[in-house]
Amino acid sequence: MKPVSAFFNLLSQFIPLLLTFALAATSYWFAIQSELSLFSASGKSDPTSSDYYLRNFSVQSHDLAENKYSIIRSKEAEHIPQGNVWNITEPELEQFESGNGMVKGNAQKGVYLLDTDEIFLRDNVVVTSQNEGLLTTMKSEEIRIDNITNEISTDKNVLVTRPGQRFEAQGATLNNDTGELTAQGSIKFRIEAKR
Repeated sequence: MKPVSAFFNLLSQFIPLLLTFALAATSYWFAIQSELSLFSASGKSDPTSSDYYLRNFSVQSHDLAENKYSIIRSKEAEHIPQGNVWNITEPELEQFESGNGMVKGNAQKGVYLLDTDEIFLRDNVVVTSQNEGLLTTMKSEEIRIDNITNEISTDKNVLVTRPGQRFEAQGATLNNDTGELTAQGSIKFRIEAKR
């Protein structure tokens, strides 16, 4: 019986060490689990639903190489992960370029596609473009501003006014670099004499 008793005496010396190890391992496991839940992605996992919402949204960009500055402001905005899209309410847009180039726009709603750098203005849209002193105003229910190609376009009915000119068309594209304006569909055109 002495060998068994000697074995249990030897084992009893290590029991506090084994219990300490078991408690430390359990504490470590609980700490890791709580950190994982704390830093895990919260919110909806659906990429088509909004992952966050902002009031008084504003984004600015500066391109020093091309001497361009733009700012987009809106009353509120929500981000949709799929497509990296901002849905914006009551957007106001201002873009300035070297050589007195300027674009201003406002609408009731808008969509800003970050990956393609396009802005879609919708509902009561008014966009003005000034290029080398020529002021062009476009009014429509939807207007697309493509910042990469520097074009302002719509495929909806549009009213375009320039000094001494006014026309309605079923769509129009304004190249903001050259000032060239093309229209689609039937056109009602009126030339007004300068006063």
